[in-house]
Amino acid sequence: MRKKQKLPFDKLAIALISTSILLNAQSDIKANTVTEDTPATEQAVEPPQPIAVSEESRSSKETKTSQTPSDVGETVADDANDLAPQAPAKTADTPATSKATIRDLNDPSHVKTLQEKAGKGAGTVVAVIDAGFDKNHEAWRLTDKTKARYQSKENLEKAKKEHGITYGEWVNDKVAYYHDYSKDGKNAVDQEHGTHVSGILSGNAPSEMKEPYRLEGAMPEAQLLLMRVEIVNGLADYARNYAQAIRDAVNLGAKVINMSFGNAALAYANLPDETKKAFDYAKSKGVSIVTSAGNDSSFGGKPRLPLADHPDYGVVGTPAAADSTLTVASYSPDKQLTETATVKTDDHQDKEMPVISTNRFEPNKAYDYAYANRGTKEDDFKDVEGKIALIERGDIDFKDKIANAKKAGAVGVLIYDNQDKGFPIELPNVDQMPAAFISRRDGLLLKDNPPKTITFNATPKVLPTASGTKLSRFSSWGLTADGNIKPDIAAPGQDILSSVANNKYAKLSGTSMSAPLVAGIMGLLQKQYETQYPDMTPSERLDLAKKVLMSSATALYDEDEKAYFSPRQQGAGAVDAKKASAATMYVTDKDNTSSKVHLNNVSDKFEVTVTVHNKSDKPQELYYQVTVQTDKVDGKHFALAPKALYETSWQKITIPANSSKQVTVPIDASRFSKDLLAQMKNGYFLEGFVRFKQDPTKEELMSIPYIGFRGDFGNLSALEKPIYDSKDGSSYYHEANSDAKDQLDGDGLQFYALKNNFTALTTESNPWTIIKAVKEGVENIEDIESSEITETIFAGTFAKQDDDSHYYIHRHANGKPYAAISPNGDGNRDYVQFQGTFLRNAKNLVAEVLDKEGNVVWTSEVTEQVVKNYNNDLASTLGSTRFEKTRWDGKDKDGKVVANGTYTYRVRYTPISSGAKEQHTDFDVIVDNTTPEVATSATFSTEDSRLTLASKPKTSQPVYRERIAYTYMDEDLPTTEYISPNEDGTFTLPEEAETMEGATVPLKMSDFTYVVEDMTGNITYTPVTKLLEGHSNKPEQDGSDQAPDKKPEAKPEQDGSGQTPDKKKETKPEKDSSGQTPGKTPQKGQSSRTLEKRSSKRALATKASTRDQLPTTNDKDTNRLHLLKLVMTTFFLGLAAHIFKTKRQKETKK
Repeated sequence: MRKKQKLPFDKLAIALISTSILLNAQSDIKANTVTEDTPATEQAVEPPQPIAVSEESRSSKETKTSQTPSDVGETVADDANDLAPQAPAKTADTPATSKATIRDLNDPSHVKTLQEKAGKGAGTVVAVIDAGFDKNHEAWRLTDKTKARYQSKENLEKAKKEHGITYGEWVNDKVAYYHDYSKDGKNAVDQEHGTHVSGILSGNAPSEMKEPYRLEGAMPEAQLLLMRVEIVNGLADYARNYAQAIRDAVNLGAKVINMSFGNAALAYANLPDETKKAFDYAKSKGVSIVTSAGNDSSFGGKPRLPLADHPDYGVVGTPAAADSTLTVASYSPDKQLTETATVKTDDHQDKEMPVISTNRFEPNKAYDYAYANRGTKEDDFKDVEGKIALIERGDIDFKDKIANAKKAGAVGVLIYDNQDKGFPIELPNVDQMPAAFISRRDGLLLKDNPPKTITFNATPKVLPTASGTKLSRFSSWGLTADGNIKPDIAAPGQDILSSVANNKYAKLSGTSMSAPLVAGIMGLLQKQYETQYPDMTPSERLDLAKKVLMSSATALYDEDEKAYFSPRQQGAGAVDAKKASAATMYVTDKDNTSSKVHLNNVSDKFEVTVTVHNKSDKPQELYYQVTVQTDKVDGKHFALAPKALYETSWQKITIPANSSKQVTVPIDASRFSKDLLAQMKNGYFLEGFVRFKQDPTKEELMSIPYIGFRGDFGNLSALEKPIYDSKDGSSYYHEANSDAKDQLDGDGLQFYALKNNFTALTTESNPWTIIKAVKEGVENIEDIESSEITETIFAGTFAKQDDDSHYYIHRHANGKPYAAISPNGDGNRDYVQFQGTFLRNAKNLVAEVLDKEGNVVWTSEVTEQVVKNYNNDLASTLGSTRFEKTRWDGKDKDGKVVANGTYTYRVRYTPISSGAKEQHTDFDVIVDNTTPEVATSATFSTEDSRLTLASKPKTSQPVYRERIAYTYMDEDLPTTEYISPNEDGTFTLPEEAETMEGATVPLKMSDFTYVVEDMTGNITYTPVTKLLEGHSNKPEQDGSDQAPDKKPEAKPEQDGSGQTPDKKKETKPEKDSSGQTPGKTPQKGQSSRTLEKRSSKRALATKASTRDQLPTTNDKDTNRLHLLKLVMTTFFLGLAAHIFKTKRQKETKK
């Protein structure tokens, strides 16, 4: 026997260190500071969180945070506040007017005019339902508490008693009520998200605040009801908790309720009934519920653009999907209050530019600066010592640019954008190094400016933004999963300054920040209507206020695309409180149900009908026009930008006093259909705005959005096609291996939890060492000591005999995958289970198995709710879902193993959109329990160490692997390696094994076992000593009850090899798509190491892969932080094991 070669391990440590670095990067998913220099095509805002919808960008003094429930975790600026020890905040009785407010300088939504009419909300109550609050913040104050709704704690207690509310505390004159609905008031942990939201809605900071301008919310004189709700016991319980908070807020007199949180892509239809009733209750009492649209952008998330073949890419979820709520998107206005810097230009003029600082520069000090290219090389920083390094964005992470500059002696860093109209970015904090982000325009000016000095100003100013007016990239698109139009309206949501924990203030970004501004405007407008329309009921005033607010919103125009932003992104447009307050007209659909028009499916020619309402005492003469547009397509993807088709000419209409009149406009888009269908074969949206002016040359007075779908929206495919059908081996979330397109590795390596996201069937591969141990009487499979582990793989995939770390699709001659099982109880390819990438929400998913006559032999339990796999970021969802209920173990409905043969495994489901019909996807699955027959004798040559078998194995299905296994002790772990056959079918046996530490272990003939496995997972193994003795007439079998000499009860259909099961002859396996036959190897006598997890002394045979521990349905009750840690930890262990395994593969040669 030949000695084995010693394997190199010199690069192992480097590989492990690299893995650790990768893990650290992955684990920062929940951290929100921008640490990477993101591509120019993306907005550099933080990843969306699974529940909260804040896309937050902290001020330079604070760490960035986002609203997240406690099961995800939140990064806060300081230690989380403890509610108990804090002294109650004092309520001021005198006006805090000695310092200008932020709104005095910049008021893009024109709130001040409405505030003057409604008294800034005095005498009203507003509620905020959120994940956490600093209930004692200094901004919670009233100017005149004599105007408050609740004059004392006793007044509040009386109201609580009237409605049976036995919980909740009075905090002060401003915060009239606080309660934690998630934990019944016990052990509450403060978070600053709700504090920031509440400040936008109703903050009223003292003039002594350190910021240059005073915080004043939209309703600064309203009292606050702070209601803490977070996920503790799952989403259903979560929804019930906030439903209770809604009812309590209504009963305690809230005028408006703000809810800046959400669950992306969830359907309103799937909310608990009590939650739906709470929404209806609030509406019936005239209480406005304002929700944030979400920060999940669109299907695929910010890193990916949705495919043009799948137009249902909206991700607005619950509670925003409720019709009765006012759902708010985020946009960036053309001007913003910002920090500034000044530079002298060539003509000696002062040029002011906006900056986004981290660790602010010393104000009013002139700094020298030097250009440092992109800051990637040491030579870039040759002139920066003692100066600010001016660096262009790109190539490497921001933190590396800053660290490189500091190492070179720079005193600070200015990074300028590499795109012309990008959004502002907050840079990471690197060792307290002063750093700031500026626009590309300003960066190029600095680069080419001879004086090379810059001064940072102490007081922020209002300056134009580089991006201009833009919808925020993170803001979630509609339609909803139910197919309804959302969002409803848009408001500023980027870099919004408001209160955070511990009496501090910070800038955050997200639709969480947009919603409370609209909530305040709604509260003020309803307050105005109490006087203006005293005869209306509260619910009638609520209905009118919502319609007027949407009608008076200004449709936002994309200057780059020369088209209006899609109504599925901006709703009715940018909120304008001044226009709403002054409005005497509004516009609705033809039935007067809403100020948006949902046309559902349309053809090339259709009509848009709207109703114009005039509430004034005079006739009103207007001009109207309709814009027609669709989605812009870039290659195979939606560009998430509008494409203008045409506009109608302006038409005149007169609406009588105190009356209404309908307008019908015919639309003909037939001349565009050929080109659009070529780009979007499954249909496309035809949408736009009906816009009204008092004069065609004047500003827009009001408008209404409309949306239609040219095609059959309800019956768009809900499920991505199986990976087996992909021509290039890729799917939306899965990038094909360029060298082997049909390579689909199993989940033994845990990072495949992020990679293996596609539609397929899964099964399980169980090594023969574990099967053998179970046969020998080991009852607890976890007690088996083995170097091999059970691994989840994809049905129809097989490893090469000489490399079991990679799996490849093996196909029949007809191109279909060789998906096969042997349900004999040995854990090796015993079952199939469905995994799907859902493009849309669906309901009533069920799997069933049909025989060749079409009879249903087995049906799974029903999965009632399926949520689209809208992202693949671990923090919220994966790009596919495994459905535990669909697992089929080869038995019929009576629990009996089915006969050998080919079956159809069918998955049925129905999109939840209106009018959708049931859809299904089929897979062919072979069932065969026939045990391979193997040789009964063999000979061994001591001259060349060759073992020669008397005959080749005989199998019903093609041979998968024919190997010699040998097991030895490496330290105290039984370790198994394999020997592949030589070209002539013989096996070369080694005389010794090598441990991980390089020691040698002598091998005996009794250490060797002959193992044969067919492609359905049937395994036969025989000790080589028995073969040599010629005593292997009845070889040991796997877990089946069938003896090798017994014919199967039923004959399976012919597989792709053309062999039938009743003919016991040598079977030639088919070649897989790579051109190599599974179970064959081009090398001679190769020994293949199967060590999967060398670092463990105990077997991992039954340890489910991380991917199997992920949610097996779309139930988001799973603790996501625990999930993230689990995946990343096992990813590290799996990858480390993979490195060991690859390094330890040995080859013996003749």
